[in-house]
Amino acid sequence: MIIALLVMGGGGIGAVLRAFVTNVCQRHFNSSIPITTPIVNILGSFSIGLTMGTAISNHWLSPLFITGVLGGLTTFSTLSSELVKMLTPKFRILHFIGYSILQFIIGFIACYIGFHI
Repeated sequence: MIIALLVMGGGGIGAVLRAFVTNVCQRHFNSSIPITTPIVNILGSFSIGLTMGTAISNHWLSPLFITGVLGGLTTFSTLSSELVKMLTPKFRILHFIGYSILQFIIGFIACYIGFHI
């Protein structure tokens, strides 16, 4: 029961952080390509790697921070929906490929770097 509460609390914090980043990005960037999702996903990937790479023995940290906060912050479903939205009559293959590479490859590299710091 404690684990579920940690995940729930962390998830709420992560969702609020994501909403904050979304609001900041919408005010400062005027882009045809969604910018918020790569920012939160790459930041989240780096943070997960960093947390995994530190041999922290607290049994509550993973459900609270990795599953909860970072799970609430990052979003695979939004990435998927943004890629589907790119498949429109104005479809630009380079935007689609670049956005996919940015999300998957850079996210992996960020996690790897975080893990090895």
